[in-house]
Amino acid sequence: MLLVGLLLNILFSTNTKDTGFIKSYNGLPVSITIKYAKSPKYNLLVLPGYGFDDLQWCTQTTLCEKAKRQGFNLIFIDVQKSLYLKQFFPQTNAMVKKYPTRTWIMDTVVKKIFEKKYLSSQYKTFVLGLSTGARGAALLMLENPSIFSGAACLSGDYDPTLQKEDPLMIKALGPYNTNKGNWLGDNNITLRAKEFKHPIFIAHGMKDQVVPVQQSISLRDKLLKENPTLRVNFDFPKNGQHNYVFWNSEVDQLLSFFSSIQ
Repeated sequence: MLLVGLLLNILFSTNTKDTGFIKSYNGLPVSITIKYAKSPKYNLLVLPGYGFDDLQWCTQTTLCEKAKRQGFNLIFIDVQKSLYLKQFFPQTNAMVKKYPTRTWIMDTVVKKIFEKKYLSSQYKTFVLGLSTGARGAALLMLENPSIFSGAACLSGDYDPTLQKEDPLMIKALGPYNTNKGNWLGDNNITLRAKEFKHPIFIAHGMKDQVVPVQQSISLRDKLLKENPTLRVNFDFPKNGQHNYVFWNSEVDQLLSFFSSIQ
């Protein structure tokens, strides 16, 4: 077993050529990109927001260069306009159904990456997301604690009942008044605060005009109250907005957070 472990370590430490492939989600092509660190220590799944290009994390922030330098293998999935639902409801709009669920992301992409040895599970794996992808990151770690050891969530929304008139949530869950079960179920992260098992970093700009900062404050407060032994790091800068200037400003802090998790 020791010899096998050494051989695997050599394989993954020398595989520095980025790779990519395409998966199909009900006919929709979904591209997956893996960027390898030269001396890997961790794996990091990086999730985009609604309608964001997945690789903008690399072109609009310093995440990719800094993360690879610090030993993070990076996984990008172009989920396009996914709302990271577990499954669809009868009330879910046809437009929402075009894009991947978080169940598909895990079963068809993430787990297969490890099964097919694109990445080694001997390294701790983390998940990071911005905007809608922040909700995805929180949910993936919450529901897959054997895979993800920590999550960083930037500018996300976690309790849909705080925005009952949000058009996207209405398309996903149906109108609140007639579908309260959908709004209070497994897509309501704040109500699942007790379920978290691993550290979480929550950041949100106080001047965010797209997603109310109260979404992140509410999740933080619920975690601190109902899950007091959980490590919760947070940052709510007073001038932060819903843009890559803010998200880039959090890169050093979130990488330090991940690397500190034992």
